[in-house]
Amino acid sequence: MNKPTVEKKSSVAGIVVITLAGCLIFMLNNGIRVNYGLLSAAIERYTGIAAASVGFSIAIAQLFYGFAQPFFGALALKKNNSFVLILGALMLAAGFLLTMVSHSPWILTLAMGLLVGGGTGALAFGIVMGAVTPVLGAKRATAVSGIINGAGGIGGAILAPVTQALMDRGGLRLIMVCYTILAGSIAAICVWLYTKEQSAEKELAEEEKEKLHILKEISSAVRSRAFLQVSLAFFTCGFFMAIIETQLYSQLIDRGIPGSVTALGFTIYGIFGMIGPAISGFLCVKTKCKWVVGTCYALRPVAILVFYLMKPSVFSAYFFLVFLGLIGNSTVPPTTNLISKLYGVQKVGLLLGTAFVFHQIGSFISTWLGGILGSNGQHMLLWILGGVLSAAAALLCYTIKEEA
Repeated sequence: MNKPTVEKKSSVAGIVVITLAGCLIFMLNNGIRVNYGLLSAAIERYTGIAAASVGFSIAIAQLFYGFAQPFFGALALKKNNSFVLILGALMLAAGFLLTMVSHSPWILTLAMGLLVGGGTGALAFGIVMGAVTPVLGAKRATAVSGIINGAGGIGGAILAPVTQALMDRGGLRLIMVCYTILAGSIAAICVWLYTKEQSAEKELAEEEKEKLHILKEISSAVRSRAFLQVSLAFFTCGFFMAIIETQLYSQLIDRGIPGSVTALGFTIYGIFGMIGPAISGFLCVKTKCKWVVGTCYALRPVAILVFYLMKPSVFSAYFFLVFLGLIGNSTVPPTTNLISKLYGVQKVGLLLGTAFVFHQIGSFISTWLGGILGSNGQHMLLWILGGVLSAAAALLCYTIKEEA
């Protein structure tokens, strides 16, 4: 049984500053990952490296982002979370500088695939929350977790037009220089957060500190029914979100929605994708996390059913996108808080990273199936599968034994 986390007494200004720091870190992380397409175009245009090789380096970055998270979570246990955040920001800076001078597929794979992909893995949501929670206290961290998660969408929205403008004015070199400066600024914020996290940890009573063994913790969690329930539900999250990201745009076009209208709809989806996690984070303060995350999953088959029952139109498309925006990433804050509550703040980075591997596997399977079914126009079958899995995930979450 985990001992309760000591609640911190923080001023309003202190809470705002720490929350803002967490938001800025996660904004950079998400902003980079959702704009890989723009970066790929710039790299192809200015390095002469073949599109297939550029695509391979980005694919490695996506893969490394997911599978590196347990490693960085383990490192956070050995050092601390802010140390990992500093390392991640420095890896990004090094990756951007190396990308700027890459003229070989192998160097590009090292730069974008390993350094940038690994850097984003080190700046993952679980590590960010692991750094701010000791400073804020568990209850306040629960409330702001949705705000920090939602800030990731803002990062993507801001960085896209900025990257395009930089490419138009100075090409890849200017993009990478500006990205390096941005990563360096985030590293400085992480250094400041490191001092805050260390100070907060020193104030914890010695009897509340545990000597953690990495493999033992992972093994213990995997044997835990609650962790398997959370992870299998997270698999469904990855499966469902990949349908939105890889299939929905073309499906809406096939339903007669103009491309420009669909693009605007996805912008609206992104906006509500920021609001939803903030709401779910605050709800976790008022009720058990399992009810919040379970309901987010339970609403997904409802959204699918309503979408297919409504006549194809701009209104139905926008209604669906708003609905998906509210419930899509809203599973992340309660999942994070549930792991924190069940296994302790110290283990959030490690165990959320481990659960995220399930998420990425779900995303991979969904993308693979989507390519097969989508090419045959069988979008509905993929949505049905996503809805069934979401209903099962809701049941898994509702039956988790969560203490009050």
